[in-house]
Amino acid sequence: MNICSVIVLARPERVAEVERQLEALPGVEVQGKDESGKLIVTVEDAENAEAAETMMSFNSLEGVISSTLIYHYGGDDLDEEVIREAN
Repeated sequence: MNICSVIVLARPERVAEVERQLEALPGVEVQGKDESGKLIVTVEDAENAEAAETMMSFNSLEGVISSTLIYHYGGDDLDEEVIREAN
């Protein structure tokens, strides 16, 4: 499992639209945003989409200026922990 945190810079007048587009992607959750166009986004591997593939699609979204990976965690131990917590 991979968990990533990304800063997405959007055109300020299109922040709401970019947020909707991001939230529609598998494994993506917008954690926060401001009026200048910065969005804090977390990305996890989803059933049919790896986090890396999902993040690569950010820059092709209408209204996105750039995206920057700021944190990444990946490992099997996280998968095992999630399974233990579910049981």
